[in-house]
Amino acid sequence: MRKTTVKRVLLAAVILSVVQMGVLAHYVVQTGQVTDQDAELQGLKKELSQSRGQAVEFSEAIDEMRQRVLTIQSLNEKLQVMFGLEPEQAEDADAKGQGGEEVPYEVARDGASGIRDFESLAEDVAGEHAGNRWSMMATDLKNELSWLDRQTVRQLRILARLEKTAGERVGLWAATPSIWPVKGPVSSKFGPRISPFTRKRAFHAGVDIIAPRGEKVRAPAQGKVVVASYDSRMGNFIRINHRHGVETTYGHLSKMLVRYGQEVKRGDVLGLVGSTGRFSTGPHLHYQIAVNDKVVDPLQYILD
Repeated sequence: MRKTTVKRVLLAAVILSVVQMGVLAHYVVQTGQVTDQDAELQGLKKELSQSRGQAVEFSEAIDEMRQRVLTIQSLNEKLQVMFGLEPEQAEDADAKGQGGEEVPYEVARDGASGIRDFESLAEDVAGEHAGNRWSMMATDLKNELSWLDRQTVRQLRILARLEKTAGERVGLWAATPSIWPVKGPVSSKFGPRISPFTRKRAFHAGVDIIAPRGEKVRAPAQGKVVVASYDSRMGNFIRINHRHGVETTYGHLSKMLVRYGQEVKRGDVLGLVGSTGRFSTGPHLHYQIAVNDKVVDPLQYILD
C-alpha cells in the first residue's frame, strides 16, 4: 500500500473517532438534560397532586357548609311561618340585568367535590388550556364563598328577627291568663243573665266559680297587683295588670294575701275564696278579664 493511501486511512480514522466522541458527548449531555427535565416534571406532578387534594378537601368543606346553610334556611322559613312573620324575599328574586349562555350548576360541577374536571386539568397541566381551567375552578370557589357569605349574613338577620319575636311571644305568653284561678263548677257564665239580686236582665262581666270558703285563688299569669282593696259590692277584691292591655279581677275573697304593687307569677296564691260584699249569695270567686279596658269571656283564656 502506498504511503498516501495509508495517510488517508489514518486521517479518516481520526476524524471518525472525533465524530464518535462528539456524538457520545452530545448523548451524555442530552441524557443529563432529559433526566433533569424528568425530575422537574415529576416534581410538578407531585405538587399538582398535592394541590388537587387540598382543593378537593377545601371544596368538600364548602359544600358541607352550603348544606348546613340550606338546612338553617329551611328551618328559619318554617319558624317564620309558625311565628306569623312575612318571609324574607330570596336574594335572587330581585336580580336584574342578568343573562348569557350557561350550563346547569350540577353539570358544571364534578360530583360533591365541586371541582371542575380536575382529572382533565391534571392531564393538561402543560397544555394551553390549563390556565383557563385553573381560572374557572378558582372562579367557582370564589362564587361559592361569596354565596356563603351573603347567605350567612341573611340567615343571621332572620335569626335575630326570630329571636326578638320569640322573646316577645314568651313574654306575652307568660303574661296571658291561661289557667283556672280556682277549680270548681261555673255557677254563672259571662254575658247576659237574670240577676240573682234584682231578678231582672243584667250583664255579668265575668264568671262565678263555686269553691269552698278558704280555697286558694291563684294567679293565672304573671303581672303586677294594681288593686288590693274592699268594695261594697265585690267585697275584698284584687286586680292584676298583666301588661299588653290585659287585666284580671278576683272578687268576694275572704282574705287577700298580696298587696298593692306586688309582682306575681303564674300559680302564685293571691287570696282565699269567700263571700264578701253585697253581691254574693255564697262562697265563690268572681273572675273577670278585661283586654284594653273591654271585658271578655274568661273561659276563652282557660287552657288547663
